[in-house]
Amino acid sequence: MTTPLVSVVIETITARYDGGETTGSLAEDLRGTLAALERQTWPREQIEVIVVLDHAVDAATAAELRDRYHEVRFVDATESNYFVAKNAGAAAARGSVIALLDGDCEPAPDWIEVLLSRFDDGVDVVVGCTRYTGQSFAARTFSIPDFAHVLDKSGGDASGFNINNVALRASILAAHPFDARIRRNGGCFLLYHQLRAAGARIVYEPRARVSHGLDIRGLGFVKKHFDRGFDGVAVYRLDDRAVLRGTRWFRRSGGLAIGPIMARRIALDWLRLAKHRRQIGISILALPWYGAVALATRLIELAGALVGIVDPHRYQDAR
Repeated sequence: MTTPLVSVVIETITARYDGGETTGSLAEDLRGTLAALERQTWPREQIEVIVVLDHAVDAATAAELRDRYHEVRFVDATESNYFVAKNAGAAAARGSVIALLDGDCEPAPDWIEVLLSRFDDGVDVVVGCTRYTGQSFAARTFSIPDFAHVLDKSGGDASGFNINNVALRASILAAHPFDARIRRNGGCFLLYHQLRAAGARIVYEPRARVSHGLDIRGLGFVKKHFDRGFDGVAVYRLDDRAVLRGTRWFRRSGGLAIGPIMARRIALDWLRLAKHRRQIGISILALPWYGAVALATRLIELAGALVGIVDPHRYQDAR
């Protein structure tokens, strides 16, 4: 078996804004992610680590990063936009496979090896399992609405992917880059459906584990899902090829479609919890609790979506 070069692309937006408690030093905040890549079981000479610095990273911080992490390739992005950063890193990558990771995430030591083991003939994308770091009540609870929608839906095919834990053939990402018009949320959802519409094979590998920084301090969880609802409306507006089911409803009925769309998502959340609870890792006794969390999450997103309809220019920055 050949050992391909894997390019791991990391943006710095999540480390600065989403990573829970930050130290004030970006170089220090990225330490856990970069150290985890040093521990990979995949041959180190076959791993290219790319950190994307957007224009909001000042010159002194960029110099500190380059001085501290000599083995890392640093790439500049023209905007402070999550998807612009991912695209910039992918465009600069030399590897035949591109693995996407966020700056507030730490992969398991065998993360790359496990992801690459699934790239058989016909497989274009391999999706891993992400959960919040630790076993606290908050980490276990909020991991479910935030990450557990990604699972094995049938025969190994993935139901979606998170951009913090996915590997794609470089040719696939070159042909289908992220839509950089999206502000912050929904790009993975849209790209997943675009790739499916293009005939790509996307498989789920639960052994490829990534621990995500717990970024729900204070009202962080509420803000995250409010923003997802807000950005979701923009995604429907930007879905030029109408690969999303909700796009047709939205374009036909406008804001009136949001209620039915959200009701359908709630029903699918509950069905997923009941049908895949063992795969997700929850007991039957916990189903009512997680069902209530799913409902609350979607209602927060509904509020964000309604604001997105009434005031689509509410947010001007690209985070």
